[in-house]
Amino acid sequence: MAVTGKLTNNSEESDVSGLLSGDSIFAIPYFQRPYKWKRARLDQFEADLLALVDDESSTHFLGAVIIHGRRSSPSDPTLYEVIDGQQRITTIYLYLSAGLKTLADQGLVDDAVSLFQKYLAIGRTVKAESNFKLHSCKEDRNQLNQMMDDLQKNSEFAVKLGSFQPQKLSPTGWMSGPLSKNYLGAKRFFKDQADNYGTERVSAIINALLERVSVVQIDVVDPTNGPKIFDSLNSRQEPMTVGDLVRNEIFSRVSALGPDKIDYVDTQTWQPFYERFKINETTTLFESYFFPYGLIQNPNLNKSQVYGYLRKEWEKHDDPSEIIGKLGTYQDCFLDLMTGTNRQNLPKESAAAVKRFKDFGFPASALPFLMQLTKAMETEEVDHAIGIAILGRIEAFLIRRALCGIEPTGLHAVFRRLWEDIKGNRTAEAVDTKIKEKSTVTWPDDEFVARSIRTRPLYGTSIAAFVIRQHNESLGGDVPSNIPWIEHVLPRNPDASWDDIFDKEQRSKLTNLWANLIPLSEQMNGELSNSGFSTKRPVFQSDAMFKSARQFAQVYSNWSPAELALRSEELVSWALLRWPG
Repeated sequence: MAVTGKLTNNSEESDVSGLLSGDSIFAIPYFQRPYKWKRARLDQFEADLLALVDDESSTHFLGAVIIHGRRSSPSDPTLYEVIDGQQRITTIYLYLSAGLKTLADQGLVDDAVSLFQKYLAIGRTVKAESNFKLHSCKEDRNQLNQMMDDLQKNSEFAVKLGSFQPQKLSPTGWMSGPLSKNYLGAKRFFKDQADNYGTERVSAIINALLERVSVVQIDVVDPTNGPKIFDSLNSRQEPMTVGDLVRNEIFSRVSALGPDKIDYVDTQTWQPFYERFKINETTTLFESYFFPYGLIQNPNLNKSQVYGYLRKEWEKHDDPSEIIGKLGTYQDCFLDLMTGTNRQNLPKESAAAVKRFKDFGFPASALPFLMQLTKAMETEEVDHAIGIAILGRIEAFLIRRALCGIEPTGLHAVFRRLWEDIKGNRTAEAVDTKIKEKSTVTWPDDEFVARSIRTRPLYGTSIAAFVIRQHNESLGGDVPSNIPWIEHVLPRNPDASWDDIFDKEQRSKLTNLWANLIPLSEQMNGELSNSGFSTKRPVFQSDAMFKSARQFAQVYSNWSPAELALRSEELVSWALLRWPG
């Protein structure tokens, strides 16, 4: 049947009849998010159908359906994995089901059987789990099965189906939800139309849905391209992620083995892997893992190529649990770096060196190298003392750049191949040499760092709390676990007692310098606020929880531009030793 008034010249624009009448199955990935269209969307869908029937519109374009054809034998139906289009395809399927149910209940059983056999199921036994032309995700399968049971409650309809019987999907998911509720709503819609206008109206609506509603099918060669196309076509909706594609690829390998095998793989291997990425109920690092993991496998990949590369590599493996196991190789390394944990059970000094990277917020471009290094330390491929030295050189490189205000752009060029570049000579000296060979990437020298500490504001930068805490730790004694507040000795809004000590220009240049900053509790900071130094100093000296604040008050009896310059030089000397060039 041809579309009346196609809206595009795309040869893949097809009416719903063309979409569903073939020997094809549209499969929503088993662990995909469930169907969720709400009443407002259905009201608009019904209004669009009625506009077609009443000739207010000649055709209705539903948009693009992005699919990926899975391999099958010539005798099997083509199975299309739905990358985007779940909501639309499911809604079409529900309304066709509700329409033919209404026809059967109104006495037009032959018409209903004909529609069922052509559009809702494949009329033979298939190797796939079900002969339904729609395979819903795990959460929706019980509801879809119930819908098929409802169709056969009409005994004449069930008899006339004869040997053309539905093969149900595995009974998983909720017994009630948006899919079943929307099917009931679609039945009410068709019944209202039949009650008010007769069965001819129901047939006209079904024909309009089949012949005058169109979609463009985009069958992507590589499913990793699906999210890019989806983003362009549906900028206001939520795209499928690389993590979704990875999960779907893994479970596609057991999709024909039944729910018990699928759930076993899910509960025993996938969920333990997935759950470890959760930071709390709303935050997960799951999606952040795949790019650095992919670069470990092939440092020449860009982000859009990672899934395609991994998928090709997985062709060598039939067992999805084996794939998940390989994916998890660097999981603990990644999580330790990102969260400051010690899942690898590294010795205390090694774990502390790793945790510092989380504390100062290292650039993600360093992840592949750091993951491989810490893994090698865990397996003792790299001696811990050597590993700590290498971590120290990377830390010095990154902290010096941050102190100088150098953006972390261009660092992929340093870290992508660094692990391979030092293969056979994995030492701190080799790391130094390889980084400094990159002429386009600056490793700041002592003069650059010293000038930045003297003149560049530290307050408000991402490393301020880290370097202040590191200085506090270097003094020994108490080491609080964090810095709740950074105190400006010369306040940002000073009271009148400061007017004769710092002029306006000096305040503008000096207030946010490192030399003017000390760690303090939030309560003490609030109590002292904009007070003069004579008020602040005795409190710092006797009550401050941080040793650097107490020592500061002991050393400086006054606070003026001269003392601030002197402390700048002290901090320069300390920083150049702490993070050597």
